[in-house]
Parts: sequence; structure tokens; C-alpha cells
Amino acid sequence: MTDNEQDLLDYACIDQVVEEERIDLGESFPGALELVLPTSKLWDNGRTLEFHFLGGTDEQKASFRADAAQWSEYANLLMRFDQPADTSEFRVDFKRMRNWSYVGLDNLGRPSGSQTMNIWNMDSTLHEVGHAIGCAHEHSSPAGVIDWNKPVVYRALGGPPNNWNKQKVDHNVFFKYDATVTQFSKFDGKSIMLYFFPNGWTNNGKGTSSNKKLSDTDKAFIGRCYPGCTVDFSKPDILTGGCKVSTGPRTLFNLAYGNSWIMNAPNASFIDVQFDQPKSVEGQDVYSSAKLKLVHLTSMLYPKPGFSPIDVIVNGTKIKEDYSPPSGNYMTDEWDITHLMNDGANNVRLNFKDGKSNYWIQNLQVDCERILS
Repeated sequence: MTDNEQDLLDYACIDQVVEEERIDLGESFPGALELVLPTSKLWDNGRTLEFHFLGGTDEQKASFRADAAQWSEYANLLMRFDQPADTSEFRVDFKRMRNWSYVGLDNLGRPSGSQTMNIWNMDSTLHEVGHAIGCAHEHSSPAGVIDWNKPVVYRALGGPPNNWNKQKVDHNVFFKYDATVTQFSKFDGKSIMLYFFPNGWTNNGKGTSSNKKLSDTDKAFIGRCYPGCTVDFSKPDILTGGCKVSTGPRTLFNLAYGNSWIMNAPNASFIDVQFDQPKSVEGQDVYSSAKLKLVHLTSMLYPKPGFSPIDVIVNGTKIKEDYSPPSGNYMTDEWDITHLMNDGANNVRLNFKDGKSNYWIQNLQVDCERILS
């Protein structure tokens, strides 16, 4: 056995499946081996996913936060860390019990406070968080092209240290998802969701590489599965999903009236949101409609609205001009912007006008109604 084969056996992710789906794999710990994305396991677009650390050092937690957040650069999902165990979707530990995670919505079915993810070696964080947001293993894709030498694989994984039986090898290595119940891309040999497999495990001598970063296909694929973008302005640190945000003068977190950011420099303050949203990927349409949603309010210091006007601009077109949300409490405004969306780079901008008071914002979302094949 080569060193690389030993690395595979020691550090490979083990599929974690919910009890009602579990095949008896003879696993010795309560975990489980599961870029493919089963449609039934998708989170809602724009959802805030919370993580709780059951253990780990400060260094491990910092590394996990930085790696996990990379997915939110391309997916319309938000991530918050160091959250309470009883409200978090994911509860992470760093024990020496291999790398594993439940997949997507399966996390919601786990007992409150129980572990849902394990990171044995920190290089696996991107991979395991990929599972947490719904991705399965790339070699299990309906588009998989690996020409397995099955007798060699059975022999390699049937011996120490794994000692897997035939059924377990079939489930964890040779299994492929049904194309009718998954979202999947062309097979991607550089995907973070692909194992390293030695050349000798295939009939044609073409194994797979050990991937440590998101591939271009990973980025495009997860953006297809979670289109649009979301910005959470409810905390001092702006949280983003699938976009980048810049702000102008006197655009800041409001310490006096919390859970929002404010703009209050007349004709100077602005919020600028940039996101990439193609209309199709690999010939498949990504979304059927797009709506801009704002949770915001205008001044509560005057008897009527109109003292904190903004312009709402989508890709250079004003959809609202000199607008003050007519409410003394946070309200949700919604506009259909499907006809304004570009195939690729998009921009939403809020310009603060000649305001006499503040404009408050809690949330901005471009909600794309995704098309699932």
C-alpha cells in the first residue's frame, strides 16, 4: 500500500445518513461515506445556517470559520458561527473519529445538541461543509466516469485499517445517485467533493487527485443550486451570501436603535451590492423569476414618511426614486426585477438622498426562484 492510499483510508469522509436511510455498514462509531446535490436536501435560498462548536481549540475553530465561509461567497446562504447548540443546524467537533457530516436537511432530524459533523484533519473542512449544505460525493454523481477495477478496490478496502465488507464498499465507492432526484454537473476531477483514488484502483490507470480548494465548477454549481444573494444588516458585522457589499460615508451599524444599519449623510451615504448570477449553467436555466426584497424603515421622528428618501437602483435602472418606506416599523418591500437581471454581473444600489433623518435597513435579498431539473 502506498502512502497516498494510506492517506485515503485514514482521512476519507464517511457518508453520514439518517437512520431511516442507513444501510448496515458495520460502522464502529455513530457516524457514517455519503459535485452532486440531492434535490430533497436543499436548504431555502437566503437561509442563515448556524454552527455550534462542541469542542476544539481556538486555532481549529478559526480555521473552520475561514474555510466554511468560502461556500457563502458563491451560494445564497449565510453562515453564523459560535451560536447556541439548541438553535444551530450544525454542531461540530474535532475528535479523532474520521471526517463526516450529515447532508443538507438531514441535519434537522438529529437530536437536539447532538453532533452533526466531525473534522479530524482541518483540510477536510471545505469538503464536510459542502455536505452540510447539501452536496454529495462527486464520485457518486450520475455523471461519474471512473472506470473502477472492482476486485482491486474490494481487496484494498477489505483489509486493514478499514476492513470494509463488500456491501460497504459498494455503498461508499461504487454507488451513484439517480439522475432524476439530483442536481449535478459534468464530472469534475478537481471538485472539493471528490476523493483521492489511486490510479491502481481503475482499469484505465486514471485515478483522481487530492483536492484542497473549491474548483471553478464547484463555485458555479453551488451558485446554480442557491441562486441570488442575501445581505444581513442586523449585526455590526454585515453577513453576506453570494455577494459583496460596499458602503459610503456615514453608513454604519446603529448603536442607538439596534438590529440594523443606517444611512444618514445626505446625498452621500450608499449601500452597493454586487453579485454574479448567470441565467443558465451548462445549458440549464437557473431561475424563473427574481425579486428584490428589502426589510427597512424610514424616520420615526416625524408624523408622516418622506424624511429619509432613497433611490433603489438595479443594474443602473431606478425602480424607486426618492422613496421613504411608509412605516414606523420594519417592513418588507418587494419588487419583481426579473426583466432587469443581467446574465452574469449584477448590482443593487441604495442611494441616500437629501434626508432629514436616518434610513434603517435590516436585510436585502435578491430572491431567485430556482429551477430544479
